[in-house]
Amino acid sequence: MSQPSHASPPGQYPPPHEPDWGRPPKKSGAGKILGFGVVAIVVVIGGSVAFAMTTGDDKDSSGGDSSAVSASPAGDSDGKPAPDDADVTSCGLGDFTKWPSAEVKVTNHSSEESDYQVRIDFVDASGNRIAQAVATTTGLAAGDSTQASAQGSEPVADDIKCKITEVLRKAS
Repeated sequence: MSQPSHASPPGQYPPPHEPDWGRPPKKSGAGKILGFGVVAIVVVIGGSVAFAMTTGDDKDSSGGDSSAVSASPAGDSDGKPAPDDADVTSCGLGDFTKWPSAEVKVTNHSSEESDYQVRIDFVDASGNRIAQAVATTTGLAAGDSTQASAQGSEPVADDIKCKITEVLRKAS
């Protein structure tokens, strides 16, 4: 009995090489890298949008050191507006960091010891908010005054003005 021969007849090409179906092909890491890259981009864009929505420009054009009272921030429902209890005493940029900073004099006009939260907007010459910070003080006795500092967290290139946008007082 003769065995079938896999040899090619004379003048013909050899039979095609059959693939090795026993072992899966090696995968490259390009798919994983691409997937992680897409996820990272979505996170960065989402974070940027959320940040922009919470710190968007305040289009108040008054500039200057005026005081205004806005609604209490979320989570601080016990704080009461106290716009006359805070005044900006200095406003400028740090020598080395160029971060905006403000010194605020806080005076407790209430009849009990209180904690304060003073929100400061740093505005450009056109009155547009370019940064924001909060100065806090705790345990300020009735009738007493103290200095509190507020500092932005990014360098600013232009001259700035400091504007108190919110003063909250809460009994200690």
